[in-house]
Amino acid sequence: MLSQLLGERYRVVQVLSQGIFCQTYVAQDIYSSGCPTCVVKHFLPSDKCPIPVEIRRRLFIRETEALKKLGDYNLVPNLLTHFEDNLEFYLVQEFIDGHPLSVELTLGKQWLEKEVFQLLVEVLEILNFVHSHGLIHRDVKPSNILRRKQDHRLVLIDFGAVKPIWNQLVKDFIPPEQNTTIAIGTPGYMPHEQERGKPRCNSDIYALGMIGIQALTGVHPTQLPEDGHTGEVIWQHLTPVSAELASVLNKMVHYHFKDRYQSAQEALLALLPLANLYASTQETKFTSTSLFTFTSQTLPPEADTHLISGENKISPPLLDEQTSKFTIPETLLSPRNFYKIRQDNEGLQLQNLSSGQSDNQDFEDDSQTRNTTITIFLKKPALLIGLVLGAVSGVILMVVSYWSVQIVNPTPKVQDLQLHKHVSP
Repeated sequence: MLSQLLGERYRVVQVLSQGIFCQTYVAQDIYSSGCPTCVVKHFLPSDKCPIPVEIRRRLFIRETEALKKLGDYNLVPNLLTHFEDNLEFYLVQEFIDGHPLSVELTLGKQWLEKEVFQLLVEVLEILNFVHSHGLIHRDVKPSNILRRKQDHRLVLIDFGAVKPIWNQLVKDFIPPEQNTTIAIGTPGYMPHEQERGKPRCNSDIYALGMIGIQALTGVHPTQLPEDGHTGEVIWQHLTPVSAELASVLNKMVHYHFKDRYQSAQEALLALLPLANLYASTQETKFTSTSLFTFTSQTLPPEADTHLISGENKISPPLLDEQTSKFTIPETLLSPRNFYKIRQDNEGLQLQNLSSGQSDNQDFEDDSQTRNTTITIFLKKPALLIGLVLGAVSGVILMVVSYWSVQIVNPTPKVQDLQLHKHVSP
C-alpha cells in the first residue's frame, strides 16, 4: 500500500488504521507546492465492506455533506476535498501534527484537578460546536483527541457522520461471523444507550467524563467498579478530589442519559463557576493550553462576575491587580444571544442580552470560531465603599448647608468707619 497513488495525486506514506468501514492513510499531495501532508480516508472499502456501490456512493455523499458543516473550525480536521476513484470513495482531511491524549494518560499517572478542568472545557467546547450542527461523534476516547504541537490545543478527530446507520448496514450486509467483532464505540467510554444503538449527544459527554475520571485516578474506565444496583461508576475513593469537580464529573457519567447534562453548553456552564477554584495566586498557565489564563489574586466566591461579549468589547474600570482575564470560545454561547452571568448570595443567575444580530440570521453562515473575552473584576470591599460614600456625602452636606445659611442670613457687609472731627463755628 505504501507509495500507492490515490486519485492520481495522493501518495500514501503511512497506514494509520484499517477497519471494515474505513482505512486511513497519511499521504502527500504531490501536485501541491511542497507536497503537503494530509490524511486520506478510504470510505467503506469494497474489499472489506460488501455493500453495493450505489449505497456506498449515497452514504459517501451524505458523509461529505455532513462534514462540510464543520467548515473551517480549527479544532477539528478540515475536510480538504473528496473524490471517487475506480468505484472507491475517499475523503482528504487536514493533517494534525501532534500526539494522541492516550500518550499522556499512562496507567497510574494522576492529573491535577486544574488539568482535568482544562481538558473538560476544551473538549466540551468542541462537542458544543459539533452537536450544534446535528452531529454525534460516537467515539470520543483518548486516541481520538490530539494535542496539537503548534499550540498544545486539543483537537477532536475521527468523525463519522453516518455512524448512526452503520449498525443497520452491518445487519444487512456483513456476515454474522464478522458482525460479532464490530463495535461502534469503545468499551469503557461508551454508555449503555450507545451499546444498544441509540446514541445521543450526551453519549459523547459521558465518554468525556470517563476520560476526566481516568485522568484523575490513573485507572482505565474498564477497571473502575460499578454500583450493582444503579450501574453508576464508583471512583472517588481512588483519588482526592474537590466536591465541586466530582459533582460535575458524576453528572456527566450518570448511567441513564436523562440524569446527565443534556448538552455540552449546559456542562460548560456548570464548569464556569469552578474557574475560581483553579485560579493561581501567581501568574499561571494551564498545562494544556492558554485558553484560561489567570493572573494575580484568586477570585473569591462572593465576587460579582461580568461577562462582556461580542466584537465591541466594553472595557471595565481598571482595578490594579484585582482584575483577572481569561478567554472562552464564543461557541460556548448561543449564536444569537449573549449572556450576563452574575454570581451573588442567591446563586448563579443568567440574564439574556441581545447580541444585536437578527433572529433570521443562520448560525451556519458564520463557521469561523471567534473568541469571547470574559473579564472578571472584583468590587471594592463594602466597608471601603461605604466609607468613601459617607465622606462624599458629608462634604456635599456641608456645602449645601453653607449655601443655605448664606441665603437666609447673609453676612453683613463691613464698611470702614472714619471719625470726623467737627469744628465749632
